[in-house]
Amino acid sequence: MHTPSTVALRATSPTDLATLRTLVDDPAFAGWGGEGPLSDDDLRTKYLGARLPDVECFLVLRGDAPEDLDPVGLALLHVADEGEGGGLDLILLPRARGAGAGRTVVEALVERAQAVHGWARLTVDPDVGNPAGIRFWEAVGFVRLRRVEDAPGREPYLLMERRIA
Repeated sequence: MHTPSTVALRATSPTDLATLRTLVDDPAFAGWGGEGPLSDDDLRTKYLGARLPDVECFLVLRGDAPEDLDPVGLALLHVADEGEGGGLDLILLPRARGAGAGRTVVEALVERAQAVHGWARLTVDPDVGNPAGIRFWEAVGFVRLRRVEDAPGREPYLLMERRIA
């Protein structure tokens, strides 16, 4: 089986609505970003630049060459902890999982969090019912801090952290 070798991040912009719609309409994205289907207005507000600079959104692109990249996921960095750290969110289509794309994205975002934001740590919050996600975050250096069961409108999740400075 051939695995595409190029993985890249590109900041989202208002012109990415159709691409983002295709991604979030995939069953693999079900429940991500809130309950129920996201409207175009929700997508514009949440993922296409309206929350800058506090939330940066990136399309995850993958392909055989830099000129032939296909959108396969979405990644976010967001401010947390009054400037000491931030949060990271990542979701990939199933066809992009298990071949190193997620690890590449995490390392690129860790580098950005340090170089651009000066953060000392990143957190993630996979649902307790997502053991594959929890294993992924552990594999890329995140450690479990605590289980959270009382977040309004949210399934129980693990708060995990990676020190980066």
